[in-house]
Amino acid sequence: MNDNKGSPSKKRKANDGRVTADGTHDVNTGNNNDGGGFLSSFSERCNDASSAACDENNTSQLDRMEVIMMRMEEKLATVSSLESRCEQLEATCCSLENMLESTSQSTKEHIDRKFDSLYIHQDQKCSSLENKLDTKVDSVHVKLDKSLKFHEYNEMLIKNQQWEYSAAVSTTDELIDNGYNDDEADYLAEDVRDLKVMTIKMRQGEFSNGRSGDEKGVHVGMYDYDTQGRDALNNVLLPHWKEFAAALQQFTPAINMLPDECESSFRFHNVQLNHDAMLLIKEALVGKPFQNLSFLDNNDDDVPRGMSVDAILDLVESNKHLRQLEIGMNRIGRDHIERLCSAVRTHALVELDLSDCFEPGIGDAMLASLLIIDGLKLEKLYMCSNNITSGVSTLLSDFLASNPRLKVLDLEENQMKDSDATLIANALRTNTTLRSLDLTDNGITKIGVESLRLALCDESSLNSVADSNHRCDVRLIGSLTLCWNNSSQDMGENRGRKIYRLLSSRNKTMSNVQHFGDIDVKLLPNMLETVQKQKYSNDGGNDNVKASSIVYEIMRFWDQVTPFIRQVS
Repeated sequence: MNDNKGSPSKKRKANDGRVTADGTHDVNTGNNNDGGGFLSSFSERCNDASSAACDENNTSQLDRMEVIMMRMEEKLATVSSLESRCEQLEATCCSLENMLESTSQSTKEHIDRKFDSLYIHQDQKCSSLENKLDTKVDSVHVKLDKSLKFHEYNEMLIKNQQWEYSAAVSTTDELIDNGYNDDEADYLAEDVRDLKVMTIKMRQGEFSNGRSGDEKGVHVGMYDYDTQGRDALNNVLLPHWKEFAAALQQFTPAINMLPDECESSFRFHNVQLNHDAMLLIKEALVGKPFQNLSFLDNNDDDVPRGMSVDAILDLVESNKHLRQLEIGMNRIGRDHIERLCSAVRTHALVELDLSDCFEPGIGDAMLASLLIIDGLKLEKLYMCSNNITSGVSTLLSDFLASNPRLKVLDLEENQMKDSDATLIANALRTNTTLRSLDLTDNGITKIGVESLRLALCDESSLNSVADSNHRCDVRLIGSLTLCWNNSSQDMGENRGRKIYRLLSSRNKTMSNVQHFGDIDVKLLPNMLETVQKQKYSNDGGNDNVKASSIVYEIMRFWDQVTPFIRQVS
């Protein structure tokens, strides 16, 4: 192996400008410097150029990086600006959201108010229209009802045009000729005439009894015949009762034609009937819209001589229009109590008269049964002459203390005592509805009278007078008017009279001012006004002094009154 084969320098010397064995040319540069020659020089030049190029390249890269950095800074500044703008936009959005929320709430409230206002307006308008419609409908109903009633009334009159009274009417002389004595003939002839007149009037659509105040009705009252000839007389009257009952049976249209302010009534007083006549009258009265029914003195010695109590109660139960019921002087038994109480509960009864109807013990049971009715609607109750005792006084006192609707209570001619009067007096201290209480002809002495006086006029002080009962008029001793009683329907007038009476009695000793410390000074103006009216100065006879005397006393001692006024002011 040739050791010089891989040496370039030896190869150039051997081939010196000529083609070498491998086909390449040997270039002679002419530089034989052992220091590297051409290649060395070229390398140095290349290194210098490369260095300059690198420096230039580095500078260019730095410039580009600076540009990039500047651009990045600009972009960062732009981003920062955008972030700031975003924050501003967010704040603006929040503000707009708040404004929108506020505006929405305000708009909602406004809409709600408008809606509520509109709803209320429409509701009021609808209510107004409903009221107008109801009024018109009611008006139409009233007109139709009146037209129907008028039509029925006219039909009744037309039917009765061909009617004639068929029962024979005998004169007094004819009755005497038939064997009746003078008194019987007179009474019987007059009763027949009365029945005929009432019957004809009803057939003509008229009431037998003309309008009295706010009432119009059919009132039948007859003579009291002796027991001995009663049956024969009743038999004579039977045909006339048939005519009367038939006319009453078809009389409803005439009752319906009465104006609203006029009440219809049927009164049967001291009427003697046999059983057949009673059934005829009862049948004619069933369901008749009379508002007031009165059956007085139809029993004699426990024997019915007119309408029996059972028949009366049947009529009451059939009449839904009934407001006043009077069954005085009829013998009512214990077995009738429940039916009477049921009628009071289920009907719109405001007045009930059961005077002189009960035997001892039954009157107490009747009154007690009435007082325990829940929500009793009665405004007037007459229970005189019914043997009522102390057995119901506690229940009666509790009832009156509860301020019921009752305005009139008649317990005249019973068996009440001083202890009962005391209980009733205590109830009157709180009762403000009862206007009349009749305790005449009971077993009440001065002790009971004093209890009632203190309830109506306690003169121990002006305050006690002012706090007394000024509504109820209590009757104790016949027709005697008690100076401390409530004789006027005006509570203020009753109160003023009592105050004046006390001031008058104290004026005689000039002691009125001494008692002013015990009263509410606010009462002084009312007291002076009462005195200055001078309308009570002549009440009570010589007991009352002139009004000027009382005013003089108060003005004379005004310096003593002033401290009381300052205490209040």
